[in-house]
Amino acid sequence: MLEMFLFHFKLCLPLFLLVLIGWGLIKIRLFDKTTTGVLSGFTFRFLMPVLLFQLMSGLSEMPAVDWRVLIAFFGSCIVIYCLGRLLGGFFKLDNTGKTIFGIAAIFGNNVQLGVPIVQVSLGDAAMPTISILIIFSVLLLWSVAIASVELGKESAGIRDWRKIVRPMTRVFKNPVIIGIITGSLFSFSGLEMPQFADKTIQYIASATGPIALIVVGMGLAQHSFSAALPKGLGISTLKIIVHPLIVYICARLIGLGDIETQACVITATLPVAINIYIMASEFKSQEGAASNAIFVSTFLSALVIPFALTLLGVTVVP
Repeated sequence: MLEMFLFHFKLCLPLFLLVLIGWGLIKIRLFDKTTTGVLSGFTFRFLMPVLLFQLMSGLSEMPAVDWRVLIAFFGSCIVIYCLGRLLGGFFKLDNTGKTIFGIAAIFGNNVQLGVPIVQVSLGDAAMPTISILIIFSVLLLWSVAIASVELGKESAGIRDWRKIVRPMTRVFKNPVIIGIITGSLFSFSGLEMPQFADKTIQYIASATGPIALIVVGMGLAQHSFSAALPKGLGISTLKIIVHPLIVYICARLIGLGDIETQACVITATLPVAINIYIMASEFKSQEGAASNAIFVSTFLSALVIPFALTLLGVTVVP
């Protein structure tokens, strides 16, 4: 098992070194927060949609997606969300704080970190699965967070249903989702990409992974390790250890295939999304805990993800 772990650790190490490089670039003040914001927007709005368009444009040639992955992944999310709220209760948090804890324990860095890791470790065959999980994560998790906060307010019922419906309608304006959907539609259209256009997309796609990982590190440098460390460790444990374990149990109970199970588990093993800090800031609750959870879970996942790949029995580079 040690040999397998070292194999996967070496496989994932360059990806996390890119994260470390991004972190170091900010720490030595070679770049500032403005640069991070610009690069993050460039990656999210342009590079990642192009990469996902390229990957999903071959969807018609891949095996059909097993939609039961939604049951395995989001069924486990319900369990972990409840555990996260219980953990928030242990720290004597209010309803909003408990919501932050619950969502942080299930909302991973699926795009900037997840896509490169899944592509490298599991191959393109796993991309339809993670693409579905990305779409429904964006659609469901923000909506659940907003609904939980609204329901927990003092007045009876939800004050403004539009606050819950709005994120669900905005999901299809998300550049990442647009890349996934347009790539899938192109795949089944029967059209053929001109060679010059295909080559251009290949160049952009090949640059996406490294830049996205560096941007993750640059964003990480803006978060604190010491802020609310016990809370951050609690969230990180739920996110990168308990969550993938529950996902694996759910996947096996419903009989998912190996590649779908592996994709779901590795997606669950991903660290807390940087979006959680944005959510905490918007709700004005537990910014320190969110910041710490992002930092701790990202660096711990450099060990946890290779270990998960080893336990899943992923033996060769796809």
